[in-house]
Amino acid sequence: MGIGFLVPAFLAGLAALAIPLLMHLRHRDKDRPYRFPSLMFLEQLPIRTSQRQRITDWPLLLLRALAVAALVFAFARPVLTDRAATGGDTRRKAVVVVIDRSLSMGYDGVWPRALDSARAVVNALGTGDRVGVVAYDDASEVLQRMSDDKSQALAALSTLTPMSRGTRLAPALRTARQMLLDAPFAAAEIIVISDLQRAGAAGIAGIDLPAGVKLRSIPVGAAVRANSAVRVIEARRVRDGTRSLLAVKARVQSHELPAARMVKARLTVNGRDAAASDVSLQPDGETVVTFAPVPAPDDAVALLVSLEPDALMADDTLHAVVPRDDAVRMALVSPSEGAAGEALFLERALAIGAAPAIQIDRLASAPVSREALARTSLVVFWDMLPSASSVAALQEYMTTGGGIVIAAGSRLAAQRGDNLPLLPVRMSGLSDRLADRGGTLRDVRIEHPLFTPFREVPDALSSVRFLRYPRVDLVGSVDVLARFDDGLPAVLEQRIGEGRLVVLTVPLDAQRSDFPLQPAFLPFVRQLVLHTSGRDAVPLWRATSESWSLAPSVNDPVVRAPNGTLLRPRADSLGTAVPLADAGVYEAFAVSATGSAVGRVAANAPASESELTPMDTTELLLGVRDAEPGTMASNAPPTTAELERRQNPWRVLLIMVALVLVIETIMATRGWRAVARRVRAVPPASASDRSPT
Repeated sequence: MGIGFLVPAFLAGLAALAIPLLMHLRHRDKDRPYRFPSLMFLEQLPIRTSQRQRITDWPLLLLRALAVAALVFAFARPVLTDRAATGGDTRRKAVVVVIDRSLSMGYDGVWPRALDSARAVVNALGTGDRVGVVAYDDASEVLQRMSDDKSQALAALSTLTPMSRGTRLAPALRTARQMLLDAPFAAAEIIVISDLQRAGAAGIAGIDLPAGVKLRSIPVGAAVRANSAVRVIEARRVRDGTRSLLAVKARVQSHELPAARMVKARLTVNGRDAAASDVSLQPDGETVVTFAPVPAPDDAVALLVSLEPDALMADDTLHAVVPRDDAVRMALVSPSEGAAGEALFLERALAIGAAPAIQIDRLASAPVSREALARTSLVVFWDMLPSASSVAALQEYMTTGGGIVIAAGSRLAAQRGDNLPLLPVRMSGLSDRLADRGGTLRDVRIEHPLFTPFREVPDALSSVRFLRYPRVDLVGSVDVLARFDDGLPAVLEQRIGEGRLVVLTVPLDAQRSDFPLQPAFLPFVRQLVLHTSGRDAVPLWRATSESWSLAPSVNDPVVRAPNGTLLRPRADSLGTAVPLADAGVYEAFAVSATGSAVGRVAANAPASESELTPMDTTELLLGVRDAEPGTMASNAPPTTAELERRQNPWRVLLIMVALVLVIETIMATRGWRAVARRVRAVPPASASDRSPT
């Protein structure tokens, strides 16, 4: 056990131990005189007293010396420096091995080097050292918590393989930090084994590690990083007479090829080879591969575009699913008189974009037959109302999932009455805002699906100016999604069965507002069509880090993963979500995985995984910083002052001084006296006795 002192200068006070010693040696009894009339009748007795220069009360002296010594040690602030005495961990090191298992680690020769490096780190640990293992891709997973069982760590490493997922180092560092905070050690180290792909460095800036924790990286990336990857698939349905064809393009990105490379690109439709094309890939840059249109069924189609394998085979394929109908059919109903050109901006905005494309049918009156309505995803009434004879058919249409939009303008504002067909509001004329340079939107429910494009840029809608718009009063059960700055409703929604009715008092033309001239117009009208029709923009594939939300109409869903595993996702308050863990096509079935799939989705690793450019190891160290004092526990060896603050032995010593002084006081009250002892008197010898006989 080692003992140190925070203020060793106070040990000079031990010289004060001489004070009680001198007090005991210099002690003298004070005689008390008594008056007595005569000594003639008293017998003379010899008295022997104790030696005056000798200590006669050792217990009292030792108590006083102990009190002085304890007081000196208390001021010197002693501290125990032995690890066992201070409660520290007797193990020497704590190491967290953080190993990258993202798609890029599957590059030729990289993964064997990574496993070999990880095993070497584990085998180099000594007896008593502890090790933890964290694997990461776009998320982190703890394979082994801190343990001194090296064989268990090696077994955990042997189960790893590269995944078809992205790279994010930041979550792994946070997980390793937490492991070390839960078990603080004197010599803690985080070892990152990765190809240090630059794309995975996002988010590490500002990560705090406990003071004293070392962060070290072992780069295992390839020295030559030539790679080609299928990055994008573009597909659209075309008609050749009565046949439905699928026109497919693919974009291939090349990086650091030593020379131009001839490869064969293949297109697979629903698991069958459909087309092939020879293409010359440039050393760096993008190459477009165009396949000849191929026959495809009207149902959802699973596509696969593949290249001849190279050093990183996982990104030589790309999956996609083309939905059953690539177009949303919208019926635009407008009055025949004076309406030409009013909806021009709306029509042109909706003609832009695909996935899905929006097909507009201009009509003078609303479709009323079930067959016509069944072919229509959405009916838009431009500043007019349906005829009374079509209201029943339109209400049934909405009940079964159809959508209707009523874009109110000056014509509707002039109509008065409470029983206007389909309208859950009462018109009260026009609001003219020319005097104050137009009104703006406020109280926008940005969390509503209609405003999904503006969740990151909510100010995009507030910059629009509206000069004239209808004044409406609510008369039915309707949800107000946005208001003008004067409090009047601007966007209203009413759910009818499985469908919805949306009423707009927001002008969509350039005469009553500058909305068509603003950047927010295109995403707004497009999302309006998709939301009201019940269809969102369906991507051809998703990233493997995302989830797939199944349609509420799928009862007791069963999902077949790309590797053939059957999953039964559980529904919660937000619906039924399926995590996309692997690249490939997922198929959803109702009740059992038999018959036709009710839904398909493709999943691919992020395109950034094909960019193998590494970051410098110094970038990793610069992004991570030590925690500020007091923010978290430290893994650095505690200083003498920290140990002393934790132990506080001076308090114990002061309490001991108080107790010793109490005992000394009790003992000292009996006093110290010389002891007189009676002895037998010996008469002096007579002269006759002294003379010889």
